[in-house]
Amino acid sequence: MTEQNKIMIIVDDLLKLSDRFVTVKIEERCPLNRNIGGKYSLQEHAITLYVDEIKKQCELLFPGKNVFLDYTAVILAHELGHATDQSLLALIELHEKTEEPLQRRQIDFLIEFQAWKKAKRLVPNIPLSFFNYIKHHSLEYYYSEINKHYAV
Repeated sequence: MTEQNKIMIIVDDLLKLSDRFVTVKIEERCPLNRNIGGKYSLQEHAITLYVDEIKKQCELLFPGKNVFLDYTAVILAHELGHATDQSLLALIELHEKTEEPLQRRQIDFLIEFQAWKKAKRLVPNIPLSFFNYIKHHSLEYYYSEINKHYAV
């Protein structure tokens, strides 16, 4: 079975678990030249997974380990967390109206945190330590941005 087929099985399984209809696209590289493994588009109600970026992230966090498919499942679950977040649109609108930088960062963090919270329910067979390590690495940027406002 090809890697692409294995990814499609993960996609199908997680879509069934999420009980949502959302389009999932699989591309090799992120056109934004950023190291993001996946992206949810609210306007398109679509998730795009970037295989090469997922592989780079996986190798960075788990060098030499054969965990690509589990890592892919976690990334997809996180994006499905965004897709199933009933408050996402309201948070995005609040973000756009907010001018104060710290509050904007806090809203960004909340959006991401909620997606991670929902994601965990979709991958109950993934070890919690593995999941939390990826989650922590993902949220590190937001922690850092918020902490900048408190640095002396």
